[in-house]
Amino acid sequence: MGEIIIIDDDSIEVSNLHRQVIHSYARAGNLKAESAAETMRALNPFITVTVIRERLTDSNALTLLTGTDAVLDGSDNFEARYAVSAAAQQFGIPHIWAAILGFDAQLSVFWAGHGPVYEDLYPQSPAPGSVPSCSTAGVIGALAGIVGSAMAMEAIKVITGSGKPLLGEVGLYSALTGKWEYIPLLASMQAKPKKSAETHPQESQDTKNRLIFRHNSGKLTGNHHTQKLEDITPVQVRQLLQHEKMTLIDVREAIEFSSFAIEGAINLPLTEILDAAREGSLAAKIREKIDPASKYLVVYCTGYTRALEAARDIAAATDTPVRVLVGGISGWLTV
Repeated sequence: MGEIIIIDDDSIEVSNLHRQVIHSYARAGNLKAESAAETMRALNPFITVTVIRERLTDSNALTLLTGTDAVLDGSDNFEARYAVSAAAQQFGIPHIWAAILGFDAQLSVFWAGHGPVYEDLYPQSPAPGSVPSCSTAGVIGALAGIVGSAMAMEAIKVITGSGKPLLGEVGLYSALTGKWEYIPLLASMQAKPKKSAETHPQESQDTKNRLIFRHNSGKLTGNHHTQKLEDITPVQVRQLLQHEKMTLIDVREAIEFSSFAIEGAINLPLTEILDAAREGSLAAKIREKIDPASKYLVVYCTGYTRALEAARDIAAATDTPVRVLVGGISGWLTV
């Protein structure tokens, strides 16, 4: 790597040091970007390190990332992640992303035109307060080193063209077991490269309709049914399973289902659901597949997008309450 650009407006706190080992106790209070650059130059004086003392946002992402070959996203807030994703799609560059919390981590490579993008995993930002931060939930320091090294390896692969980048999969790591799980992730048919990261693009009315239930419940009207469709969290599902009968519907393709699925789930791919809905046979298919004693139908995919699309048609074809699993398999495995 001949040139590295560091973007950060934060200052070092002593509580950061167990996981941000590029800094030292003596530099507490200094700017993180300057401290990181100082350590990098000491390790290798032949590289160019550029420091940008700014917070990456929607309004400056395009400017800050212009001319880069890849972006490593270790940001700790959703605003920055979506801004990075929009800019990476605009420039056609790989977006190497990871997130850590507690003892768990997620890792993937997003690349518009080559595979999924960040929005295929998380179509919308979670509701404020629904996801704990590192400051409230904590994070084990060694986890940052494990995942940071994995991100660096993905960067080396995409820049040099070596090996197989982690495209189309989300790596889920548990520090408590030392194991990685790999969950397939498909690019959404609705996902399109964004025109600009300066502002969030205006979505089509169809896209708005598909995403309106991400954090709010509402009414869905089909030919014969009007049903309230709501989100449900992995924690809520685990609690309800202890005393309620429910059916988990995995709407990923069969090859994805065979690689990993939530225990007890049935596979009803989104493509089959859409075909059956067009043919008017979805209600019969659901009756054939679903235990009539089920109090709830919980629809899930890897992330959220396909589950929401499938749930709309399922809800219009049955009177059984339908719920969409927030976070999909990724969320399920980190609870």
